[in-house]
Amino acid sequence: MSATTIARKTAMRAASEAQGRALLSLRWIIGARDDMVWFIGSVATSYALLALYVGGFLPLVWMTVAWAVLIDAPHVFGTYSRTYFDREERVARRRLLLGSLLFFLVGPLMVLAGAGFIFFFVAALWAYYHLVKQHYGFMVLYKKKNEDLAPADNALDRAFLLLAFTYPFVFFVAHDPEASARVPASLVGGISYLEKVLLLATVAAALAWLARQIQRAFGGLPLDVPKYLLLFAAIPMHWVVLLTPMPHKPIAIVAILTIYHNFQYHRLIWFHNRKYGRAADARERYGAAELISRRLVYYVAFGVLFGLWYQVPRQYVNWLARTQTEADIGTQIFSAFLWGYALTHYYLDSKIWRVHRDPSVGKALHMDESVAAEAGFARDA
Repeated sequence: MSATTIARKTAMRAASEAQGRALLSLRWIIGARDDMVWFIGSVATSYALLALYVGGFLPLVWMTVAWAVLIDAPHVFGTYSRTYFDREERVARRRLLLGSLLFFLVGPLMVLAGAGFIFFFVAALWAYYHLVKQHYGFMVLYKKKNEDLAPADNALDRAFLLLAFTYPFVFFVAHDPEASARVPASLVGGISYLEKVLLLATVAAALAWLARQIQRAFGGLPLDVPKYLLLFAAIPMHWVVLLTPMPHKPIAIVAILTIYHNFQYHRLIWFHNRKYGRAADARERYGAAELISRRLVYYVAFGVLFGLWYQVPRQYVNWLARTQTEADIGTQIFSAFLWGYALTHYYLDSKIWRVHRDPSVGKALHMDESVAAEAGFARDA
């Protein structure tokens, strides 16, 4: 074989490899290893809880209490670590942070007004919507990282994600007697109709989304691999959990669905909070946030202490509510007040991660850095 032929084949192979790399976009939020373990692979924690609970190896009370105190409450504290405990954030977002505390009053006032049933129903819906919005938020971060921002893709991605998470939840509410009992009577009759409409819409959105991905592949447009991996991890898990029969399902699925969300969020918070250790004057600028995030053990310890403060009373109140034929007004008021911690977290989360509106968030998450820079930061973190 002549040197010219060898050179031509080498050039063709290099061009083919370059084209292959261009067709697959693989930019990560932190780095391939961290993202695969924490943002995508941690879905295994939900499947593990599901298997342990459905298999009868993990009692409901132990599962929910341990998860609530050790994992879920600390992730709520993660939000507080970068808002209420951050001196700069308290100044920049003073109205938002003070206004969010009103959520501690909304529930008790609604209970006193005789609308406690409505409050707990809406709070439960918001809790599920919060899970969905986090998956949407991670999808948006991957879209920004991989320059996957065409208007058609944005619309299809949003529609597909929201419908794919909404339909199994409505199916669960429609077919689970315990869940249906928590729905206001005026809405019960429409759930079956809504379920059918959502199924048709979900199938249509899925087919349109799949067609668009095929079009992108044949059109030579880059395929956003991290986005696909996130969707293929999160969506099937919700369907499996919400469609699997199990005892006391409305209580059990809270831990099973949310633990994946928790681990995603803990890693994102820890990645974001690395900014507190990079400034020479960090302690003066950020206050308690710098101490909380100085060491991983500090972050974990503060989170668990908060979990004991918040979730031990909440779990006790939940136990009272389950054992009473009809929860007394005092139990309802205290339960509604404790919901304030979660509602504040939900609301703040909808405001503090807007990369396109808050350049400081994009900077903390290294949204505009190269893949090489991301890999280097991931090693340093």
